Parts: sequence; C-alpha cells; structure tokens
Amino acid sequence: MMLSQPESTLIDSELLALRAYWQHYEFPAQQLTVIEENIRTFSVRLPLIGAFSAGKSSLINSLLQENLLSVAIDPETSLPTEIRYAPQESLALRRKNASPQPLSREALRTQNFGEHDPQNVVDVALASPVLAALDGLTLVDMPGWESGITQHSLAIDNYLDRSAAYAVVVSVDEGVLKESLRKIVEELAIHDKPMMLIVTKCDKKTPEDVEAVVGHVRQQIEALTRKPLLAVCRTQRRNASEWATALPVLLPLQQRFWHRAIGLPVQQCVQDLLARIEQLAQSHNQTLEEIAGERELLTLQYQRLQEEVKQITTRLHDQRNIAERAIVDDFASRLNSQLETLTRALLNGEDVSGTIGHALRMSWSQGVERYLRPVIQHELNNLQLQDGLQIQAMNFSQNFKASESASELIKNTLAWILPAAINLITRIPMGKVLTPLIVSALESLFQRGSQELIQRQQQEEARRHVLNTVIPSCCSTAAPDIARGLSNTIDEVMLSISRSADREMAKVQQTLDLKARELEKEQAAEAQRQQTWQQDSAALKQLLARLQEFNHE
Repeated sequence: MMLSQPESTLIDSELLALRAYWQHYEFPAQQLTVIEENIRTFSVRLPLIGAFSAGKSSLINSLLQENLLSVAIDPETSLPTEIRYAPQESLALRRKNASPQPLSREALRTQNFGEHDPQNVVDVALASPVLAALDGLTLVDMPGWESGITQHSLAIDNYLDRSAAYAVVVSVDEGVLKESLRKIVEELAIHDKPMMLIVTKCDKKTPEDVEAVVGHVRQQIEALTRKPLLAVCRTQRRNASEWATALPVLLPLQQRFWHRAIGLPVQQCVQDLLARIEQLAQSHNQTLEEIAGERELLTLQYQRLQEEVKQITTRLHDQRNIAERAIVDDFASRLNSQLETLTRALLNGEDVSGTIGHALRMSWSQGVERYLRPVIQHELNNLQLQDGLQIQAMNFSQNFKASESASELIKNTLAWILPAAINLITRIPMGKVLTPLIVSALESLFQRGSQELIQRQQQEEARRHVLNTVIPSCCSTAAPDIARGLSNTIDEVMLSISRSADREMAKVQQTLDLKARELEKEQAAEAQRQQTWQQDSAALKQLLARLQEFNHE
C-alpha cells in the first residue's frame, strides 16, 4: 500500500536506484527487504471503542454501504475485526500461534470463528472505493465491553503503537460516557493519543436532545484528555456521511506514521551509503596498517560503550525501587478512592476485575511516565565515550581523516538509537508486564471470606475488611509483578541500545573490510603496473642500446 503523498512518491520512485546502490556497496539485502515489505503492507489503524450495542458494527456497515458485519453478536465471543482496502477481497482469521484461516462472508456475519481466543483477529480486505479513499487507514471494530478488563487491555496493548487515533463511539441512548469507556479514555490520555467522538443512533432523539448528549460527552472526554477532539460526528442508522466527511482529518497523522515507519528508515539507509562512500573516498590516503588501526580503535570504543551500557543498566535497577514504591502507593490510593464500590462488590459478589485492572494499569502507566522514563532519559543523555582514549596516541598518520571521524561514530550512532530506545518505554505492551493473571490473583483477594460477610450483610465490617486487609494485600501481591515489570522494561530498553550498537558496528566493520579489499586491489594493480613498467623499461632500454650501437657507424 502506498500513500499518495510526496514522501512516499519520492521513495517509490527512488527505491530501485537505492537497491542498486545498496548492492553495489555490499550492504546486506535484508535491511532493505524489510523496508520494502513494510511499504507493501503499511497501514495505520483506527480502533472503534465503545460499549456493547453502541452501534460500532452498524456504523461501519453504513460507511461501506453494505451489510458486512453482524449487528447481533455475542459480546463474549466477538473478536477485533480489521477492515482495510485491497484490490482483491479476502477474509481470514489471524490466529496467534497458527497460520491464517480463510473465512467466508457468512462466517463473518455469524461470528463462526471456531474455538474462541481473544488474541485472534479477523482480517477483512475489500475492494471498496470508500476504503480506497481512506488512503491506507484500517478500521478496527473492537468488541464492546462493559466492566471487564480483557477488552480494555486488548484495545490498549495491541493497538496503541499501531493506531493514528481512536474513535470513541457512544450511542445517543447512553447519553453519557460510561465508566468502562471513561477508563480507557483516561489511559489513552496518558499516552497522548488523539481521539474523535462519534455519537450514533441520532435519529432516535430530537436534534436538541442529540446536541445535549454530544455536548455532555464531548465535555467528559476533553476533561480527561485536556485537549480538543479531532472531530465530533453525529450518525444515524443508515447514514454515516458526517463520519465519512470527518475521516480525512486523520491523513496528517497517517503521514507522520508513514514518515516514522518508512521515511526515517529509508533516510538511515541513504546516510549509511553516504558514510560508506565517504570512508571509501578517504581510503586512498590510507595504508592497510592504518585501516587495521582504525579497526582496533573502533573495537575499543565499542567495548567501552557496551561497558557503559552495562553500568547504566545496573544504576537503573538500583533506582527502580523509587518507581516501584510510587506505583504501589498510587495503586493503593486508587483502590482507596473506590472503597465504596469495592465494598459493595464484596457484599454482592460482583466482578471487580475491571476496577482493579484499571487502577493497576493507570498506576503503572503514570508511574513509568513520571518516575522511570525521566531517570532512563537522564542516564541515556549522559551516555558518551569515556575520556582517556586519545586518537593521537594510536600512532596514526596526520592525514588519516577517517580516524578523526571515528571518535564521533559512537556519538552519531547514539544520536538516533537513544530516541528510539526512549520511545520503547511506552511502546512495551502492558500485557508483557502485568498479565491478566495478576488481576485474577488480586480479584481473588476480594472473594476470600466474602461469603460470611455476604451472609451477615455487615456494611461497615465489610468496609473495614476492604480498607485494612484486602487493599494492603492487593498492594503486596502486586508489588513483585510491578518490580519485575520495571526490571523487564529497563532491560528491554538497554538491550535495544546494545543491539542497535551491534548493528552499527557491523556496518562499520563491513566498510573497513571493503576499504581493505579495495586497497588490496589497488596495491595489486599498482604492483602489476610497476612490474609492467619495469619489463617495458628493460625491453626499451635493451632496444635503445641496440639502436645506439649504430651511432658509431
């Protein structure tokens, strides 16, 4: 898929030439192949999130002007459905640990997907002119949810880094932003994710009532996000024209996604080529001994970088307990703020996984942003070569320009590695850190002993039990997982730096190998020329001597 924008058009027109350069200067093909595959499959998601029966599926059907999705589905077994443009129609079930399973339209309408796994995704590609006009945008019909944490987690963890924005869908019948939806909006706001509001079923209310609902829900969302919505749309049962008109506001966001996913990696390839050409151009002033010296210098610098990465990792782990304490304290505070809700749930045997899960996710997200991210940022900003390794001490020629730039190599490498590593902090899926198992473990704490309290219906006793026993137990149970999650986040960020440095050093070593080979060829050619010159000179001298014999005649 190609966006019809200048950057993508330029890349498309130059890709063949770039590949020729890439092969000529002996770079491994895989890096460029990955970029080409990313160009082919590029797509940005727009998840539609809302309560069950908010009208998300009907909304998409109205937009596409066909009855594609079922509007009478079981919320317990429904799956995220990704709908995108393609020249040829195809429907498939993407399974987590198996090959895609082809689907029919009938299977899609009846939700006949076999054994249910919430990690599976339905992929729908249609040759629809409506989708074609969206220029690569993939609509995601998310399952509706009310109070559970599973769909909430999927909407964040599986789509946060792949979505240009989120569409919040609220039925005019609901009139307000439901609590389950408010929680996900609150978490998306931490990640500064843009949102649009779609109020559905507006034909069921008077225009005045519709505007009252729109104004109220808009105010609720913007109070949480503290920024204006991208768009506010009103739709009717068979009329999504206002939403269709608003969708182009996402195009600038898609262009930024394209630039980050495709444009910047292509720029890096061009920069790699220029760096290699520059070093090759300088090699005519070098000897093989000087190239070997440069290789030794880079090896020393690389070793020092990796050692400093290890030291920073150790320091970050030593400081981890500050973030851990802050997250646990915030978790306790959030649970305490829900004391009456949790007490009522305890007495009535209600599901509390949504309340607990949301509190834990919010505490984690805010804690990472406020306490872990700044510390990692500070440490990485100070990451640099240690003083003491002087290039002049390596006995290089003063004409060895490549050695002068070698001291900048690590810093230049870090210049683009570090921002990517910092961004990784928020891109690590929550599911890799705090699994649903910990939520289940916390929920079970509310169930222990609840039967006796239910029988006695002692409101105040239940309240004290939640406050003095259950909430502290939740915090102590969650603390090891929070600590483990922080450690995993630190390790992933630092490992990404180490691996990126490995790749950059490999490129430099390949350049040095190429320089050495070119120099060896040049020296061999020079030796051949010298031998030829000597042979020609000897033959010509012999001829001249013979000719000069006639000078005495």
